[in-house]
Amino acid sequence: MIKITDLRKSFGDKAALAGVSLNVKQGEVFGFVGPNGAGKSTLLKSVLGVIRPDSGQIQIGVGKDQIDGIANPVAAQRLIGYSPGETALYQHQRAVSFLRFAISFHPNADLDLGMRLLEQFGLPPKQKIKGFSHGMKRKMLLTQALASQAPILMLDEPMEGLDPDARRKVEGMLVKAARSGRTVFYSSHDLASVERICDRVAFLRSGLIMDIGSVTEILERASHFLHLTFRQVMDAGQLPSAEGVQWKGSGARWRMSFSGSLQQAMELLPGLPIAGIRDGAGRLEDVFETLYGPDPTAVSESAVTEQGDASC
Repeated sequence: MIKITDLRKSFGDKAALAGVSLNVKQGEVFGFVGPNGAGKSTLLKSVLGVIRPDSGQIQIGVGKDQIDGIANPVAAQRLIGYSPGETALYQHQRAVSFLRFAISFHPNADLDLGMRLLEQFGLPPKQKIKGFSHGMKRKMLLTQALASQAPILMLDEPMEGLDPDARRKVEGMLVKAARSGRTVFYSSHDLASVERICDRVAFLRSGLIMDIGSVTEILERASHFLHLTFRQVMDAGQLPSAEGVQWKGSGARWRMSFSGSLQQAMELLPGLPIAGIRDGAGRLEDVFETLYGPDPTAVSESAVTEQGDASC
């Protein structure tokens, strides 16, 4: 349904997309993840025709019905139900009025479906959007995207601002949409949700695809990593070496990649001052850390201790 070839876009001297190529199949939920500033929204808006890429190709559709998304963005937009990351809506419109307006662009839109979704999400159809909370606005955007009945759903951070119950409800809706033949392009920081519902996932960093594959394949590859925390600062020369083993990190935190079995990797570790160890096979959050490094917003144990001491 979506074929992107060598897509490039720069803003000044910064490359937001540096040659992205990927295919998204009909009837799949495709996860698209990466840190802030990776280029995710730029790619989505390029597919939508909101941003014009510097070079590359975008094809939307199936078989002989494919559309050149760059040459004919309006025709491509009619095939896409879009829920943007921003929740800036027309504040003085009532929910039902906004719904009618938003889906009127799509030839197969279903207002009755939209009304049922408003009810499922607990959104008062006659209430003005200015009285909606952030989470309610997010549900409003999801409602119009789903009710568009467009064959492609392109969702930018659809779970942001939703409570756990609403997230599960939306996940069920997206899986159901994919099973009916719709394509779901799912850009999200909610990696647990991506892991639960996506068939494949692509990791973007600095405008480049770092990894792409089925969730199962990516987790399988991640099983060949160990994340180690040592009781003291370690230099690379103090860490064991062997064929197929690589180390990345600094200080007391290192990541070990290995090509053999987990048992073979563990046999290299006795005698090291290890404070903690975990493998990378558990979740997509581990894969994300493996590809991008630790979350820079995470608070370290030492920082927590210092804060606690200061407050005493």
